[in-house]
Amino acid sequence: MGMQSHRPDEVQTVILRRHIHELTESFMIPLERYVASLMPLQKDINPHKAVPSPRPFNPDDFLVTLESSGPQLTSGVKGDWSGLYKKFFRSINFSDWYNLRHKEAQEKLQALHLEVISETDIHSWVSGLNEVEAVDLFLRLREQISQTHLPINPSVREKLQQQVVAILNTLPEDLQSVLISQNSSKI
Repeated sequence: MGMQSHRPDEVQTVILRRHIHELTESFMIPLERYVASLMPLQKDINPHKAVPSPRPFNPDDFLVTLESSGPQLTSGVKGDWSGLYKKFFRSINFSDWYNLRHKEAQEKLQALHLEVISETDIHSWVSGLNEVEAVDLFLRLREQISQTHLPINPSVREKLQQQVVAILNTLPEDLQSVLISQNSSKI
């Protein structure tokens, strides 16, 4: 690897760092690919249903994928990759990594769900709802729009604001006043 050559320490450090980085990438790419496969298809996101969740991580299912898409294909390093992944799955590092990926996936699904809602014919949807359901939809959408941590495109956020106003306009005036004043008192 170059450690026995007469290269300066700085050069050997760069070579070692690059090698460790490449090994880490080779190790993580199959995990990232598997986690991405747990996401529901975009066509399965329905505005009239709850936000779908990613399927749970199954270590055994992941390990089956290693033969065809494991790190041995990109790193050239031979070894007990399955054993290494099994140890990794029992570590706090895996737990932290997976929890972060799962949170990101859920936020992405929430954003996609809101995008689908923004493209929905809200008038047809609300016309099939009773007053309580319409208020519930109004409150849920207003709350979701206010979640600034979601990766929502500004144009989608604008359409959702228009959807909220359209829902509000279908409600009786006295109820509109209450909902508007409730929103003002939150600000």
